[in-house]
Order: sequence, then structure tokens, then C-alpha cells
Amino acid sequence: MVKYFRPIISIERTYPSDAIFLGSTGFWFSLVKVFERGLPPKLVGAATIPVEIKSSLISYQDNILGQKKISPLLMGILNTSPDSFSGDAAYNNEDIVSNKIDKMCTSGIDIIDIGGESTRPGFSTIPADEEKERIKVALKFVRKAYPDTIISIDTRKSLVAEYALSLGAKIFNDVSSLSFDPKSLDIAKKFGAYVSLMHSAEDGIELHKKISGTDFLLDIFDYLRKRISFAESHGISKSKILIDPGIGFGKTEEQNLAILKNISLFHTLGCPILVGVSRKKFIGNIIGEEKPASRMVGSTFLAGELIKQGVQVVRVHDIKGTNQVIKLFNRLLSIG
Repeated sequence: MVKYFRPIISIERTYPSDAIFLGSTGFWFSLVKVFERGLPPKLVGAATIPVEIKSSLISYQDNILGQKKISPLLMGILNTSPDSFSGDAAYNNEDIVSNKIDKMCTSGIDIIDIGGESTRPGFSTIPADEEKERIKVALKFVRKAYPDTIISIDTRKSLVAEYALSLGAKIFNDVSSLSFDPKSLDIAKKFGAYVSLMHSAEDGIELHKKISGTDFLLDIFDYLRKRISFAESHGISKSKILIDPGIGFGKTEEQNLAILKNISLFHTLGCPILVGVSRKKFIGNIIGEEKPASRMVGSTFLAGELIKQGVQVVRVHDIKGTNQVIKLFNRLLSIG
């Protein structure tokens, strides 16, 4: 029976002698929640973790996307699609795009995630040339005005990724986990890009097909493990891979919450975790806010919960509020 281990993360400055730290961060654990299919989870001592998993938990934490900054890194969302679910798209006007980027970058982002095709439920695929045209102004403006900001391209298409990477993007953020376009792997390798592999149903092609079963959390874990192995077997270094559990993609409210509550499980895959929970519909359902823009408090609260579990990259719309959460959390982390 395969076992899955979720570290129970703590940030206390006083810790037991058997504590295992996530690299040089202030996060540690001495207990793990063990999952097995068909059985209730149980708490055991961290000493039971296999050596190879323990080694991966310790090793990869110190260099996230080549940045020396203490994680989490803040990824700001720039939608250039007119049908973006969040209702804050910047498109068709250079002044609107540049003003939006100015505001994002001065609010404290580390990464700007630029996307030209909506992947909301019921979305329609657009041609690669149209998607490239939508992102062109934003890409060129960021590269010129904010050269130190990491650019991520949010696309499923190799042609769009190639265009963005040729203009200086560093991350290929693919909600299909590099399965939609068979040429995507070659493009990622060609540019030495970081790749973000996200979980969704149907091998990442039918993005919003509902997942089911009592062991869905472990199914998501196994899917991501297989995609990591697939990418590695095709020449992409594990040091270049991020993982994303795909909040809101084919998941119910209860499933989304279970993933968030157990997000530290995914640390044992040995790759930085990227989570985009910002303004999602299930937040609105819980707090009673129909409009995505009115879900800022709920979104920043959940971002804070992810940060407490050691998530390395948080993807958000509400940059200023989330950055305040990060600053306050890191300040608390420094107190004995």
C-alpha cells in the first residue's frame, strides 16, 4: 500500500530535536499526516518519512526560481483576455495595459503572469496568433520598464509560449500541464524555461471535467508526480518545475477546501508549489459575494493560510493586500 506524507508545518522558534526544516526557512515539522487509499489518515512522527522524501523536503527550498528573496514569491495576474472571469482584464489599449502593469509592479510583485486566453468554465479556444497579439503590448512594456520582474506566460500553446519566451519570459505556466500541445516540451527545453504543471482532469485537456472519489487528493498528487516524471524523462530538470494543484479546475467547493487545508502534502513532490486561489467562485459562495472583485478579503485570507504552510508562489489579483499579508507574516516569523 502506497503511503503519502503531509508535513504538519510549524513556525514556532522553539522546536524539538527531531524537527525537520524546509531548507533554511523558518518552517519545520516533527509530525506528518499519513494517507493511504481506503484508510483514514493518521498522525505519526516525521522519522517515519522515507529518506528520499526527507531529502527532497530539505534540499529544494533554498532557491525558488533562482531568487534569493525569502519565499513566498508574489505572482500578479495580468489578464489580456476580454472574457476574463475576474472582470479586470487589460487589453486593446496601451495606456490601460501600461497603467495596470505600473500599479502591479509598484505594489510589490516578484512575477507577472501574462495570459491572453481565458480558461474559465465554458471558455473557447482562440487561435495562437490572436493570443500572441493580445499579450504583445504587455510583454514588451514589462521587459522595457521593469526588467527585473520575472515574466510568466500563461498559455497552453507552444507558439504563444515561444513568442513570450523569446521576449524574455522565464516561466511557461501551462494549465494543461504540457499535455495540450505536443510541441510545448520542446519549446520549454529550447529556452531553458521554468514550467508550471497544473492538475486538471482528462490529462489536462478537458480542464473543467469534475473529479470524483474519496481519494481525490491522492489522485491529484499522483497526477502531478506523473507529470513531473514525464517532464524529467523528456529533458526538463526537476529544478525547473513548479507544481499547481489546480484550485477551481474541476473541483467542488469541498475539494478545493480539502486541497488548501492539506496543501503541505505537495511539498513531498520536491518541487515549489504555486497556487492560484484568488477571487475563485467557491470563495464567493462561502462569503456571499457574487462579484469576483468583492472577494479580496477572502482571497487574501486564503493566501495567508497557504503562506503558513510554506507555499512558495502565490498567484493573486489583489497584490497590495496580499503583499501586506506576506510582510506581516514574515515579521511574525522573525519573533521568538
